[in-house]
Amino acid sequence: MSNPVRSAAEERIEQALLERWDPLSVAFAPGEHPEYHGYAHELYNLLARGASDTQIARYLHQAEVGPLGHPELATRDLAPLLALLRTIERQM
Repeated sequence: MSNPVRSAAEERIEQALLERWDPLSVAFAPGEHPEYHGYAHELYNLLARGASDTQIARYLHQAEVGPLGHPELATRDLAPLLALLRTIERQM
């Protein structure tokens, strides 16, 4: 049985990733964007476990360097995204 609260939070996280992170530059392409679904799921887990901003930023930067293949992005400021994720966390 799926948890509707978790599902809604993960959808908001995925939307935040598209709006404030998007290393693959897919946000403006038409259609569905499942590229960040797994990242939203893991970010939900990190937030639920009380991860720090540093831990969350490290996770995202590691994704940029590794699987997403954009190491040049790994030093950018993620503060706007982290602020939005904390807002979502408070609603979980």
